[in-house]
This record gives sequence, C-alpha cells and structure tokens, in this order.
Amino acid sequence: AVVSTQSTGERRGLESDYIAKLKQLQSSLSLARKYFGLGKSVDHIRSASVSIYIDDPILRYSITLSRISQAFQLLFDNAYLLSSLGLIRFQSDKVQAFTNKFWLYADLLNLIRACYEIQREVQHQRERQRSNLKNYEHSNYETCRAVVRRRPDLFVDLIKNLADVWLPLNALQITQHSPGLVGLCGTISSLLGALTVWDRSLKLGTL
Repeated sequence: AVVSTQSTGERRGLESDYIAKLKQLQSSLSLARKYFGLGKSVDHIRSASVSIYIDDPILRYSITLSRISQAFQLLFDNAYLLSSLGLIRFQSDKVQAFTNKFWLYADLLNLIRACYEIQREVQHQRERQRSNLKNYEHSNYETCRAVVRRRPDLFVDLIKNLADVWLPLNALQITQHSPGLVGLCGTISSLLGALTVWDRSLKLGTL
C-alpha cells in the first residue's frame, strides 16, 4: 500500500511537472506572439478595407469582421503588454477581457470561413469527379483526401483555429478546462502559426 501510494504520488508529480512545462512553453510562445504583433493593427484595418469588396457575402463578412476583430485584439493586447511592462497605466483585467473577447470573435469568424471554403472545395471536387466518367464512383474519403492534397492551407487553418478558440473561451470562463489541455491547445496553435510562417504555402490566402 505504501509503494502504491508512492507510485501515485510520483505519477501526480510527473503530471504536475509536465503541465507546468507545457504552460511555460505556451506562455513563452504567447509572449513572443504579442511582441511580433506590435503595430499590426493598422495592417488588419487596411486588409479589411480591401476584403469588404469580396463578391461572396459569406467570405466578405467573415474575413472583414475577422480582420477588424484581430485589429482590436492586437490593439488591446499591445496596451496590456505596455501596461505589464509598466510603461503605461491601464486596468489590466478589463484590457485583458477585451483582448480575449475580440480574440474569440476572430477565431469563430476564421472557423466559419475555413468550414465554408472546405465545403465549397468538396463540392467543386465532386463536380470534377462527375465530369470524369471513368472515375464517377468516388467515396467521401477519396473526395476529402483530394481536397486536403489540393488545399492543405485550409485544414492547417481549421486545426489552428480549433485549437486556438479554447484559449479565449477558457480565459473568459465560458469553458473551464484543465491547465494541461489549455497549454496543449495554445502550443498546437502557436506551432501551426510558426509553420505557416516557415512554409507560406500552408498559410490561408487573403483573397
């Protein structure tokens, strides 16, 4: 019984160490993202002024509103960063709450765009398959595999935002997940974001 108790304690200790390291990594990546985001608010507003003219209404509103949300997110994020460094004075809790709200809006809008574009790509792929009489019979798996090969950027963006959306949800206390899960989601999101910088073909286009 003593050995069993010690083993349980050791496992819990290892889990705590793992969670602590994961949270530290996620925090470091998040801080790096804050520094890289300095001054990008204007770029997002400029992009929104272009995307407002996209013909497709779903893409027009999802992309434009996402960029506006990202602009405000970065604006409040920069204010929070400057406040934490002691350069300016703000009510940090309120600033952080606004950051998380606009972060959530942007993630949800990005998910809408990714799902909509994937649905369009699947539809186009099926139309191409029907036009090819030799390969008329295709399973859903083959259709989806063809779409993934042709548009990997859509699926990278979808997975990134699916992982990312839990961070503002948890920060706003809309959901309550364990620190380990939140740290894992943040790490996945940050690593996929870094991957799109490394390989530009995996970054979803701006239209």
